[in-house]
This record gives sequence, structure tokens and C-alpha cells, in this order.
Amino acid sequence: MSDIPSHCFDKTRRLLNKADYKSVFDDAVFKVSTQQALFLSRPNQLSHPRLGLVIAKKNVRFAVQRNRVKRIVRESFRLNQSQIPSLDIVVLPRRNIDKLDNEALHKAIAKLWKQLQHKTKQKRN
Repeated sequence: MSDIPSHCFDKTRRLLNKADYKSVFDDAVFKVSTQQALFLSRPNQLSHPRLGLVIAKKNVRFAVQRNRVKRIVRESFRLNQSQIPSLDIVVLPRRNIDKLDNEALHKAIAKLWKQLQHKTKQKRN
């Protein structure tokens, strides 16, 4: 039973309002990126990480592709959140991310989660 809450993605796990996003954009402590996406994050005062997505039409033209990218990023976050420290994270996909198939997209996002975990561990030490 205790595994269920750690893999949820309810409202408490999301950045919900403009102020939440603004605080991450204005004060991003950790930045990790690949050719496919950029993750900006800052520590929060909660006991869990929160996720926000900003997917510009300029970068991912079709709604079906934007929704697919969002779905895969959310799923990846949900499965990895137990290893992520208490951070507010904004994910910004880059141009041509929609050209990746699902498997390649999962791998690219997993690589970014690992980079983010590594950066936060370095900062703590």
C-alpha cells in the first residue's frame, strides 16, 4: 500500500499557478539540458518534488505531439519521483523533440532525471 502514494501524480505533485512557474524561472538553482529538453529547478519547502510543463507551439507544432510529450514526461516523473529531491521542476521541450519515437523520448527524459539527481547530490556535498 505504501508504494501507491509515491507513484501518484495528483495536484500536490504539480506546479499549478503562475507564481509557482515564475519562482522557478526567476530563481532556477539547477539547470540540466540535452538537445531534446531543458529542465529548470529550484528547491521547495515540501516533502516531495513538483512538476510543471511548458511546451511551446513553436517547438512542438501539433497538439497530438504536445500531448504525447506531456504524457511521457509526466509518466517518467511519476516513476522517478522517489529518487528526486524536493524540487520544483519546469520541463521545457526543445524543437524537434516530437520527432523522437516513444522509446527514444523515454531515454532522453531518463537521462535528464539522472543529470538532475547528480547535480543536486553535488550541491549537497
